[in-house]
Amino acid sequence: MWIDRSGGRLRLVDRVKINGKVRRVAVALPKDTPQARRKALEELREKVAALQNDDGVGKRIKLEAAVRDYLDLKDCRNSTRKNAEYSLGKCKGIFGEIALEDLTPALIRRTLYKAPWEPSVINRTLAAFKTFLWWCVDMEYLESNPAQNVKRLKIEKAAPDPASLYLEQDQLRELLTHLSGMAYYMTQFLALTGMRIGETSALMVDDIGEKYISVTKSYSSREDEVTKPKNSSSIRGVFIQPELREMLDEFLKWRKLDIMARGIRPETLFYSPFGNHYREQHFGRELRKYGYHPHMLRHTHVALLAEQGITLEAIARRVGHKGTATTKAVYYHVTEKAKKREESALASVRIM
Repeated sequence: MWIDRSGGRLRLVDRVKINGKVRRVAVALPKDTPQARRKALEELREKVAALQNDDGVGKRIKLEAAVRDYLDLKDCRNSTRKNAEYSLGKCKGIFGEIALEDLTPALIRRTLYKAPWEPSVINRTLAAFKTFLWWCVDMEYLESNPAQNVKRLKIEKAAPDPASLYLEQDQLRELLTHLSGMAYYMTQFLALTGMRIGETSALMVDDIGEKYISVTKSYSSREDEVTKPKNSSSIRGVFIQPELREMLDEFLKWRKLDIMARGIRPETLFYSPFGNHYREQHFGRELRKYGYHPHMLRHTHVALLAEQGITLEAIARRVGHKGTATTKAVYYHVTEKAKKREESALASVRIM
């Protein structure tokens, strides 16, 4: 028996033999005190007793118990854990008090597909359930994953018009005339860098260099915590072009005066009126007044780069990913517009 401190969480863990197999069993430990340990030990013993019958007959592992183990033992970000807890809670609701070994592909299909949810919710729940069942295989709760070949529902939806995903330059200029203060500078910054709102909210003043902006972290407003970026491609240096440098110099002067006027000491580059992280919800509320949302500024940057003839690969490196379908849609839409303009100009070429 030991205390597991991984993932920033305390858990009391023990190994027990159930049905001839050794399993890890854990319970959450709110804090490391003698009283908390005694209470956790009692919970751990109750949990072990629930998995083993005193008469020696092995008890089959129930879905609910396995989910509880999964959430207790799996190391992941808090946001990931909450999403898993939500999706697996839905699974427990529709499958009921079922043993893991009674789950079959046909039962999973029949139960999930008939759930009274939107197809997108069913697909997200299925994805979380598959991940959970693979964990059960790793922990030897199951010999194989019964959901392995269960397919996602096909969702027929029209692709959005790429032109609606970003702002034209005249739209951006018009938007800026309506904004002021932090929203005004944040809008310019996102349109000139293509950074994600979470990456921008996590920036410190020291992350702004002479030539590059260092992107190494992201802020989750839902969890109110700074985490690692979305993926390995997100860790990057964003080149500071002349217009961005001018904007930053102007913003840093404004920032200094604003901090003095408010009497606050924010740690981040962009901040709320109280000196905390500038949340996506607050910024989004400002943009929605004019029919836009923050992520459109990231697409706007992609469009600006595409108009300059910069390749899709170079754009993907700058914005921190390998190229999503949305980025490609915006890129090809802009380049197609440029091609049509060229063709229109060529059509007017004459010698007579």
